Amino acid sequence: MDTSKSSANSIAVLIVGAGPAGLTAALALAKNNVPIRIIEKNPVFEARARGAGLYPRTLEVLANLGAIGPIIENGQFVNTMRAYGPNGRDVVKSWEFIEFVGDVKPDIPYPNLLWYPQEGTEVALRDALEEYGVHVELSTEFIRLEQDATGVTAHIVSHGTHETVKVDWVIGADGGKSVVRKGLDSVSFLGETREESTTIVADVHVENFDRGAWHLWSNPEAGRIIMCPVYPSPRFVCFLMREEGEVPKEILSGNLDALQIMFNSAAGRDDIKMSKLNCISTWRPNIRMVDKFSVGRVFLVGDAAHTHPLTGGQGLNTSVQDAHNLSWKIALVYKKLAPPSLLSTYSEERMPLIAEMLNLTKELYTSLYGKPGSASTPLADLDTQVWQRGGKLSGLGVNCRWSSIVIDERTVRAEGETIEAYGLPGGVLRAGDRAPDAPSLTDIADADKPATTLFKLFGPAHHTALVFPAADSDFKPNIIDDLNSFNSFVPLVVPVLILPAGSYPSQIKAEASYRIVEDKDGYARKGYDISGGAWVVIVRPDGVVGAIVKGREGAQKYFSSIFLALR
Repeated sequence: MDTSKSSANSIAVLIVGAGPAGLTAALALAKNNVPIRIIEKNPVFEARARGAGLYPRTLEVLANLGAIGPIIENGQFVNTMRAYGPNGRDVVKSWEFIEFVGDVKPDIPYPNLLWYPQEGTEVALRDALEEYGVHVELSTEFIRLEQDATGVTAHIVSHGTHETVKVDWVIGADGGKSVVRKGLDSVSFLGETREESTTIVADVHVENFDRGAWHLWSNPEAGRIIMCPVYPSPRFVCFLMREEGEVPKEILSGNLDALQIMFNSAAGRDDIKMSKLNCISTWRPNIRMVDKFSVGRVFLVGDAAHTHPLTGGQGLNTSVQDAHNLSWKIALVYKKLAPPSLLSTYSEERMPLIAEMLNLTKELYTSLYGKPGSASTPLADLDTQVWQRGGKLSGLGVNCRWSSIVIDERTVRAEGETIEAYGLPGGVLRAGDRAPDAPSLTDIADADKPATTLFKLFGPAHHTALVFPAADSDFKPNIIDDLNSFNSFVPLVVPVLILPAGSYPSQIKAEASYRIVEDKDGYARKGYDISGGAWVVIVRPDGVVGAIVKGREGAQKYFSSIFLALR
């Protein structure tokens, strides 16, 4: 019996893999009204903590996509580590490994890392995606593809039925063992897999144990343990690091009693009771990245493009940001509003950043595991600097200042300047940087409404042009009309006139073609370093500053690099 079928390309994008990267791409594309399919070979959704650390920049992306609610409500912040002595009970060292920023800052609404299981992040993304009528197709496996100038033909198998799907693009988000990547002959997955140690990762319930810290134990013979709390109580993730020897099959098969015995031996105590084993696996550091993020009409995101040590917790975070960077570009090309060459900037912008990040997390891994034999070193004896998670990992300093599609008329790049793609936040805002938030913005159209924020004005389906007029200028500079003239071709630019407090005439009325807000407390001007003169800051759909320009000519230059109609 022939169980094959084919479908025409009414679907623009096939997304292979329904982890955080695939779901982020799917949601961003759905918000841009791009027809998609997202497939997952597993028969059920995974229930593992895995990438449980969500850094500030990733939280901003999830908020931009409307998937932040349950994460903020239930996520935890834990920044204390406690290392125990030989008897497993006495704390011999305690320290903070992540800086607690404290209250929300005007430009940073999510200042602290949150611990939240990856399965929960995926649920939040899936729930948001289903509002657009898109559902993950389980038990649907990608087999292979062919592509030409007109599109991609993908072969998939769903519940035993072979299907041939013609689409415009394929996004490979199918993890470190990516079948999509392996099917691209011209792509190399460069790096190393370290075999000197094995880490058992167990997602368990532990009753009546302190959830306010990470807990560390060491035993020269039985290995080392790191146990960290994740939502919901009483859930913990245990990392049991072993220098050598095979992991007993009964443990990997899910025998809770065997795992408890191993844990007790390494911890040196028997009063910490595991009541449930959610899942268990082993991990060896696979530190790799591809030499190209795309081939023709096929793109790689997340673990399909780069795999990381657990140290630093950047896997999920960079995966989400990959997808966010790519999706708005595909959307514009699909709508024939942007040239296909725009898609090449995905690799241009993400590859240098990922390379820097891999070097950073590799250094963190080496500091923890070191050379062969160091896994027997008591965790309490390691310098606490090994555990420090500095500002770079927050993602707030991530940038693409070198990109061919960003324009900066305020800060000229110095000759020979080295740009840190995975830099620290701070300094003068430049094109290619993350666009900061600003609260206390009063909508002139309705001053009785609650104040809004810049992040609420940004969105994954439009550019936002922030117009900061000079203090002594007309309240409505000509650039507003210029920006709206761009919209006669492309209704995807939202002009926002940002006026200093008390600077506008009482008779002013907002128009439907643009927004006018009063920067009541000056947070927008401060966050965007507007100290004098008139400036236009153009924020891309992925929350990155695309341009900082003086007026029409600069705005025209930026949008001409994006939109076909302005060329």
